[in-house]
Amino acid sequence: MRWRNSLFLKIFLWFWLVVLVCMTVATLSFQWLQDDYHRPLQINEQRLLQRIAQNTQPLKLKKRGLWRKLKPGWNLITFRESDLNRIPDDIAEFYEHALEIQHPLWGQEDGLVLMGPLLHRDQIYIAVRRYNWRHSIDEGDRWLIPFLVVFMVSLLCALLAWHLTKPIRRLQKATKKLGAGDFDISELRGNLRRRDELGELSVEFVDMADSLQRLLLSHRQLLRDVSHELRSPLTRLQIALGIARKKDEGELFASEHSKIERAAVQVEGLISQILDLAKLQHNDELALQKQDLVQAMRLWVQDAELELANKSLQVSWQLPQEKILWHFDHVWMQRAFDNVLRNAIRFSPEGGELEINLARTSAGIEFSLCDQGPGVPEDKLEAIFEPFTQVDLARDHASGGYGIGLAMVQRIIRLHGGKVMAENREGTGFCMHWSLPDNKK
Repeated sequence: MRWRNSLFLKIFLWFWLVVLVCMTVATLSFQWLQDDYHRPLQINEQRLLQRIAQNTQPLKLKKRGLWRKLKPGWNLITFRESDLNRIPDDIAEFYEHALEIQHPLWGQEDGLVLMGPLLHRDQIYIAVRRYNWRHSIDEGDRWLIPFLVVFMVSLLCALLAWHLTKPIRRLQKATKKLGAGDFDISELRGNLRRRDELGELSVEFVDMADSLQRLLLSHRQLLRDVSHELRSPLTRLQIALGIARKKDEGELFASEHSKIERAAVQVEGLISQILDLAKLQHNDELALQKQDLVQAMRLWVQDAELELANKSLQVSWQLPQEKILWHFDHVWMQRAFDNVLRNAIRFSPEGGELEINLARTSAGIEFSLCDQGPGVPEDKLEAIFEPFTQVDLARDHASGGYGIGLAMVQRIIRLHGGKVMAENREGTGFCMHWSLPDNKK
């Protein structure tokens, strides 16, 4: 980055530009307010002054308030020599100047245009009008000058703030997208054209996002490769286990064979979940079909009747009477529901109750499944949706969990355009909420 593109230099120069503009405006305003100009009265102007004196009703003068009494066009002021101390200072100064040069004058005095004086007997006549392009600023309205200065300074500062905060807002938006797993940060293209510190930061941010994306893709590829490679030895292990069972006619090693079989089943389940999660992360295409979500959930609960009966669990339904027709991928949505349901069954106490709520609202479709289990620590409510995240390693492994199921649930719901949220119930219990967009049309 060259020094002339430095953000520091921009702020420094902008500051002095604002100071210079303020000083210039203040100086010119002061000079403008104090600007006086006099010249001898020309013949045509002398005639105009005489006509004004003949045809215009003189104004009643006071020391102050002359400006507000002036009417549009020329006004006539008359006074005596002895009244100089009782008339406005501008008029008195103009008259004294005319006496010094002994000639009628055309003059400008603090926003006033004056002609005179014209002497008749003991009366002194002077014609006065407002200076047309300054008529709005009089002694009572000169607050407009500092107001304009403040306005200009505010405008320049606002431009500087916008120039600095716009790329920062882009970075903030890209950071949120990156945190949500979205590596599309095309909104930073405008920042990349900058040649200051913010432009360099944006370039480094894009490089970081690319590195993270490559790392994540390699991680997913590694999981897929390892899972596929484990399938072959696992299959050979299961074949060998079957042969060993046949040879063990006296069932001398039946207990050991059962342990091996349970371990093999767990490994096979883990491999299947990893492959399913990798498939969801790699592919975002769904086989959408318009189906009744209420009927589908009832059928999915019926598939788990055996697990419910083993723990004497009751299901409390809060479902609408009418159908909820919705476009969804039946296979993946069933996997998501099954994961949430079996988690609730697994951690519910004997004889407990599960609450299933489903409703169509103005915002979309709302679903929740609540149990009476121990719940999850508050600081883990968001982390449980990350792959391989476990609240309690011993408990999860004992229950056959490896922290993959809820990650699949979140991915499936997001692919359907929805959101997932977990919360603890007051007292005891845990709830899983889904917010789904209404795509009935």
